[in-house]
Amino acid sequence: MTVAFADLPAPRPLTPAERAVLATLVAHAGRAELTAQLATARVTAVCDCGCASVRLATTGPALPRAAVKAMSEHGRDDHVAVGAAAGRVDAVLHVVGGRLHELELFAGEGVKVVPPPPAKLAGFHTG
Repeated sequence: MTVAFADLPAPRPLTPAERAVLATLVAHAGRAELTAQLATARVTAVCDCGCASVRLATTGPALPRAAVKAMSEHGRDDHVAVGAAAGRVDAVLHVVGGRLHELELFAGEGVKVVPPPPAKLAGFHTG
């Protein structure tokens, strides 16, 4: 599957539903740097496939490479994913270069989804 994002003409605020899911995943990561970034997170692009995935931009302190590596099950210091599921919807936060980069919300290619209620997220994992 190829994911194609459409850049927005200007960054927009997170919707309340996007912010709630993102906050839940950030809380699971347990890193103050990501919590600080969440306060300034903006959506810069949306996925073209019909899923609810969004690309993010943020300011705030970056998560140190050593912390990213410690969280990564693959030992990578440039990327870590924090995920959970709510029924058929998977929610994955991608942290790239120590920054909130993408909130991936999907239930299969081309399936339109909305951000799930955070209380329904389960099976948290970091990798």
